[in-house]
Amino acid sequence: MNVLLTKKLSSSDLDLIRSWGWNFEMVETLNISQVDVKEIPKAEAWVISSRNSFGAVKKFIDQESDFIYCVGNWVKEELIKVGAKSEIRSFEKMKGLVTDLANQNFKAILYFCGEEHRQEFEEGLKNSSIKISKVITHQSQMTYPVIKSNFDVVFVFSPRSAESLLKNNSFNNQTIFACIGPTTASYMNSRGISNTFIPSYPDGRILLEEFHGQIVNK
Repeated sequence: MNVLLTKKLSSSDLDLIRSWGWNFEMVETLNISQVDVKEIPKAEAWVISSRNSFGAVKKFIDQESDFIYCVGNWVKEELIKVGAKSEIRSFEKMKGLVTDLANQNFKAILYFCGEEHRQEFEEGLKNSSIKISKVITHQSQMTYPVIKSNFDVVFVFSPRSAESLLKNNSFNNQTIFACIGPTTASYMNSRGISNTFIPSYPDGRILLEEFHGQIVNK
């Protein structure tokens, strides 16, 4: 199986792919640069939607709030590793996170995010009285790569990454797009691509293992 990865994966993930006998090519659809965050305001809860924000979160972990909300399990696991003492709530989708937050009595929330982040969080809380302070932790620039080979499956990790990939490339209907979560899959659908795969939980390792499981079962 010929596989296209649209971002760098960990060495353990790559070893797993090699053990399956997959041929893979890796191209970065986004160029991520970190922002040096100098200080953060106080808040009753933190929200983290991207693993690219974790460097800044870790830097200020000694100032953590009582509650930390995050999307996906990776951030939650990393928070535990660095000794976070907050109550950590992780969600499969931003929609679920927003729904839970809206039912709380928080007055001020700190949102760690990228400069080009989607507006789903702010839109979901626009009718609430919660004050949202944003900490911009990183910037992402689309690389618009040109893909010259054919692939059986393309692993995509965000709508923005997909947008960068599709700028200069088209794929045949047989190509499967393995998406990190439903938001990315919805974006692919909006671009006329319906041959998608979504894991049970938005985590890179789970995405790889569950997609491999589906292929094996076929």
